[in-house]
Amino acid sequence: MRSAPITMTFALALCGLVSSSVVSGRAAAQVSPDAPPGLENVGVEEQLDRRIPTDLVFRNHEGERVRLGSLIRGDRPVLLNLVYHSCPSFCSLVLDGTLAALGTQPWSVGAEFDVITVSIDPRDTPEIAADKRRRMLYQYGRDGAEEGWHFLVAERALSDDDVVAEHASYPAAEQLADALGFRYQWMPRQRQFAHPGVIMLLTPEARVARYLYGLEYDSNDVRLGLLEASEGRSVSTVERAILYCYRYDASAQGYTLVAWRVMQIGGGISALLLGLFLFFFWRRELRRKRARVAGADGPPVSNATSSSSDPDPIAANA
Repeated sequence: MRSAPITMTFALALCGLVSSSVVSGRAAAQVSPDAPPGLENVGVEEQLDRRIPTDLVFRNHEGERVRLGSLIRGDRPVLLNLVYHSCPSFCSLVLDGTLAALGTQPWSVGAEFDVITVSIDPRDTPEIAADKRRRMLYQYGRDGAEEGWHFLVAERALSDDDVVAEHASYPAAEQLADALGFRYQWMPRQRQFAHPGVIMLLTPEARVARYLYGLEYDSNDVRLGLLEASEGRSVSTVERAILYCYRYDASAQGYTLVAWRVMQIGGGISALLLGLFLFFFWRRELRRKRARVAGADGPPVSNATSSSSDPDPIAANA
């Protein structure tokens, strides 16, 4: 039997972590001085371009043992989030925010990218994961998503009574979180986890490409993050141009428009249009010139016509 929901004060403390959990680069984790007592180690230490361990074993929503690497298909990016399904509110907000952003994307789960949702709680069972997955897929509502959205739990589930008071997790989740720089903490009193609100985008080679923070995710940031993580696979020319015009701003925790790149593309398009205009103008003028030359020469004069007006010398002598 799960413990009662954590207090509102603790929930608000967790929400406060979202705005103070970002750490750029590979430096030691930093936390806002306003972090609640006991939560100083909760946050994110970004591990950009690091390859996550793909040999970790979990169970999927059907209870089958699966190796993490088998779900990363190698031809598309992956959106990865770490949650736990007994979370009273925070994780649901993360998943709802993810779902809202995915619902506006031109790309679809299972077609252009995949989603892997990993529970950090050893008490979560395949049955719990299956119920959450069913609800998320129903709300997402796109065909083929069931092939690309995976919910994973611990290989061996623990009961609430089996969870150690001072520590609750399992090795596969800990190793994955460590590789991602995802710092979470078990709260024995509340029997819940404190963790940051973040989603990770992986390349087809299982390398970390980008972190997006918060409980709600800007649709444009998710789209650009997926484009960046795809590393050019199945990306149209228009999408390449869009990605070229944006870059990730760590201070803003999102993608920002790069003015000089927009001007550069605009200048290139203007030059192309001018070149096309000059080409067609030159070709038209060349045709007109040829037509004028042909008209000035006139039709050729026939010898038979010109001699018919002269008197025949033989006839004149006769």
